[in-house]
Amino acid sequence: MNKNKKTTRYLWVVCAAVVFALVLMFTATAQTSLEKEDGTPSLYTEDILNQADISLGKYDKVIRTDSDGCVSLSVVRAFEVEIDYMGEKLVGYSTGGSVREAVESAGVTLTGAEDVTPPLATLVSEGMVIIVEADCEVTLTADGETVTVISKGTTVESLLDDMGIVLGGDDIVTPPLDTRLSDCTEIVVQRVEYKEETTTEIIDYGFVSEETSSLKSGTSKIKQYGIEGERTLVSKNKYVDGVLTESEVISDEVTREPQDQIKLIGTGYVASSPSYSNPSGGASVSNAAGTFTDASGNTVSYVKKLTGTSTAYYAPPGALTATGVPAYLGGVAVNPNVIPYGSKLYIVASNGSICYGYATAVDTGGALMSGSVLVDVYYPTYNQCVNWGRRNVTVYVLS
Repeated sequence: MNKNKKTTRYLWVVCAAVVFALVLMFTATAQTSLEKEDGTPSLYTEDILNQADISLGKYDKVIRTDSDGCVSLSVVRAFEVEIDYMGEKLVGYSTGGSVREAVESAGVTLTGAEDVTPPLATLVSEGMVIIVEADCEVTLTADGETVTVISKGTTVESLLDDMGIVLGGDDIVTPPLDTRLSDCTEIVVQRVEYKEETTTEIIDYGFVSEETSSLKSGTSKIKQYGIEGERTLVSKNKYVDGVLTESEVISDEVTREPQDQIKLIGTGYVASSPSYSNPSGGASVSNAAGTFTDASGNTVSYVKKLTGTSTAYYAPPGALTATGVPAYLGGVAVNPNVIPYGSKLYIVASNGSICYGYATAVDTGGALMSGSVLVDVYYPTYNQCVNWGRRNVTVYVLS
């Protein structure tokens, strides 16, 4: 005899006992045991079960039959039913009712889109396993592509595994990985990357004015040209799908200090233009503007013309001039009190034997400040400097 038959026999025995007890209780001698407070007989199912000392589980079922003054109660005990809900193991309860009732007893709300085995109307028996599957149409956006996916996966995480999408430790997934899938779920995977990046920023130079009686009142001259500074920044940057979203500066260092531009403001009277007193390096100055023809045959205007002694110099690569710029061919040294820094020049040997050409005043030196040399031209090699030697030149000041 199987367990089901044993249970049924037990229930019929209990029922017979209840019926027999009821018959006895409705006789004059036992009537008070099921009487209500007003003395009338109590025929409520709950009272009968309590009198028979029978308790019910949440899903147990009671079948009551009233016939010819006799009340018959049958108690059907619920049994557990295993439910495989889209890969998740759940427990339902049944007293032999339908598959639908058993599934819903496990807290599952069916929408009609599920595939249920056995069918929902099937009566449940002990040992039965109910399988619930559902095809979900979801939208997945990852790595720059958006696709529509039909999946039986239960969660976002299981779908990503099925699609072979590997997540980085900082990647963002919306909705969360443990979210249960349903139709029209939109899944977005955002790739997150952190980078340490180095950038440079320019530091503006300042402007300083100095008064000097060596210049006529109402005039001015640049004594020192400004040089921009530089700072180096190291930042920890967060990129989401290649777009910078956050930046944190972790290092900030000034790698080159700016140099102020100094402007001289005249406060006095100057009788004449500065000149050199050294006979070997002395210069004659013509303040009359005019024109000359350069080596290419072009007619060029100048604002002032000077003649005097010239030498040549060279420096190692990267060497800086007095104005802070690296030494270069075309950058020459002067006395800035005679030829201000930044002046545009044209330099040629007075006898026309050699032409240095167009130049800019960017540097100075001891011989220049003492007046023994008018201009010291720069060449990148020693041999070029020897070839230039020491000679008399004409310097046209263009601006």
